[in-house]
Amino acid sequence: MKLALLAILLALPAQARRHHPRRRPAGPPPARVEDDPRKKGDSPAFAKAAVKFASPAELSQLEESAPVRIELAVTGYAVGALQPGGPLPHAHLIVDNEPALEIDDVSQPLLLKGLARGPHLLRAVLCRPWHEVVKAPRAFAMARFWIGPTLTGKSGKAAEYVAWPDPKKPILTYVLPVGPAPPAGLSLAREGANAAEVEPPADPPGERPVLDFYLANGRLARRGDKLRIVLDRRELPLIVEWKPQRLRRAHAGTHKVTIDLLNRRGLKVKNAVNRTDRVFVAR
Repeated sequence: MKLALLAILLALPAQARRHHPRRRPAGPPPARVEDDPRKKGDSPAFAKAAVKFASPAELSQLEESAPVRIELAVTGYAVGALQPGGPLPHAHLIVDNEPALEIDDVSQPLLLKGLARGPHLLRAVLCRPWHEVVKAPRAFAMARFWIGPTLTGKSGKAAEYVAWPDPKKPILTYVLPVGPAPPAGLSLAREGANAAEVEPPADPPGERPVLDFYLANGRLARRGDKLRIVLDRRELPLIVEWKPQRLRRAHAGTHKVTIDLLNRRGLKVKNAVNRTDRVFVAR
C-alpha cells in the first residue's frame, strides 16, 4: 500500500508535489492592528480590548418620556476609521435581541428612542472592520434597565426573567448575519442638533453568509458547551470552536437561522437571549 502511494506521488508533476505556503497580503502591514486582515477576531493582539456601558447604569430606572442616553467606553481597541474611507473597526449594539446597529464613533453619546415601558437589555460587542466578532474576555458588555416605573412582586420578576439574562450564567449573543432593520419606531442617533441616525450594518455581498457570535461565561469544546445551528429547518453539525461559521448552504435568497447554546450534556442552557431566531437575505 505504501509503495503504491509512493508510486502515485512520484508520477505527479514536480509542481503538484511542491508545498505551496499560504499567500500573505502583499505590501507593508497596516498602521493599526485593528485594520490588519491577517489578524482574526481571536488574535492575542486584541486580548486587552474592552467595552463597557458608561450609560445607562446597570439596573437603572429611566423616564418613559425621554430617550435612552447611551455612552460606550472602549479601551484597548480603536473604533472608527484612521482616515476617511479606511477600514472601520466598530461595535455592534444589540437592543433587546433585535438585529444589531453599527457604532463607529464612541466619542459622543447616542440617543435611543422607541422603547416601550418595561425591562430592556443593551449589549455591545466589539467587531473587526468586516463585522467579525472580537473574541476577547472583555470585548462584550451589557446593561439592564427599566423604562418607566418598575413592576413589583411576581409580575416584575417574571418580566425581568424574560428580558434579562443572568450575568453569572453563560450568555450567547447573536451578531451575524445581521438580518432586517430594527422594528419600526426604534431609532438610534448621535446626540446633537445635526446628528445622523445610526444605520444597521450591511452583510458583505457576494459571499456565503457568515454566522458569528459572542459567548460570555462559557467555553465551546467537545466536552464543554456547544452551539446548535438550525438553518432553514436543517440542523448543522454542533459547533465546538468559537470562530466564525460560514453558512455554505445559504444560497441567494431568504433564510431563517436559529441558534441555541447547549451544555456538555446536550441540554439547552437556560438564560434569556440564549436562543435567537433570525431571518436574513443572502445575496
